[in-house]
Amino acid sequence: MRLSLANLFAVAAACLMGALIAAIAVTGRWPVDAPRTHLEAGGILPLETEEVVRIEIEGGGQPLRLDRAPGGNWQLAGAAAADHFAAALRLLAVTPPRRVLAAGEYSKTQLAAFGLDPPRFWLALTAAGGTQAEIGFGELTPAENAQYVRIGRRQLYLLPSDVGAEWQLARDMAARPPGLLLPVSISQVWAIEIVEGGVLRRFERDGAGLWFHHSGQHVHAPGGLVHHADPKVAALIAAELERLDRMPFAAAAALAAAGLVHPATILLLYSRYSAGPVARLEFGGAAADGAGSWVHFRQRDSMGTVSPGSEQPLAALVRIAATSCSAPCF
Repeated sequence: MRLSLANLFAVAAACLMGALIAAIAVTGRWPVDAPRTHLEAGGILPLETEEVVRIEIEGGGQPLRLDRAPGGNWQLAGAAAADHFAAALRLLAVTPPRRVLAAGEYSKTQLAAFGLDPPRFWLALTAAGGTQAEIGFGELTPAENAQYVRIGRRQLYLLPSDVGAEWQLARDMAARPPGLLLPVSISQVWAIEIVEGGVLRRFERDGAGLWFHHSGQHVHAPGGLVHHADPKVAALIAAELERLDRMPFAAAAALAAAGLVHPATILLLYSRYSAGPVARLEFGGAAADGAGSWVHFRQRDSMGTVSPGSEQPLAALVRIAATSCSAPCF
């Protein structure tokens, strides 16, 4: 009997320690004098996603307004951007918050510290019947795995970071000027992969946002597998990606002779929290009129040409990957 009680106490202590570690991971600090919290099942969106007919986004950039067309698609957004807006709405509807604070459980000073007075950016979502929900997004927690979010003047939530990141990604894609090769700004890209000649080369950002080739020129910090980019090489990588960010794209009809059945080079772009690529671009042969090279953008199933010399940034990145490797590159 004594052994059974001891085992029960050990299990209870382990559970309490697990809860404490989880709280520290979310907030980045010990929960001293923390407000009372409770969890909610499901997401925080008070509207049905299919009923939302208008999206307005303010703060942190140019204001954006999207209206849903009669067919259900979002106006002013390409197919790729529309998919991300649908995903962003779904995340609000199904992602349970990690913490919930009622209006009386935090002060105005804390509200400002949470980045919600004013919010970093806010959404106004309008349903078909005119019902509206205003959602403000604030700062990330110190661990950067959750974000402070508030609906109107009601509860304050801690949502996983990927919810707000998906809204920022969709907004960037919808607001991006037409006629550019990349459907998303490099500022929203956390990793890229270049496949050429059967070899995959991957570039990522470190914790400070600097680029490194994931094989050679970065180091692991003591105490963990934390990548730190070489600032000199990071600047070279960023310069080539900036050239890609500004590269024009001229849409055209698909042609069998474009050399895209087996593309010579494939470029994959990943956001920070995406499970798969947010964009896949396949580079083919040169256009017959010498106007540039053929490119196929998978997500919107469109083909077009980029100006002569468009292969230079990708070739430069491949050279950087080759020269920065102190071991075999993968």
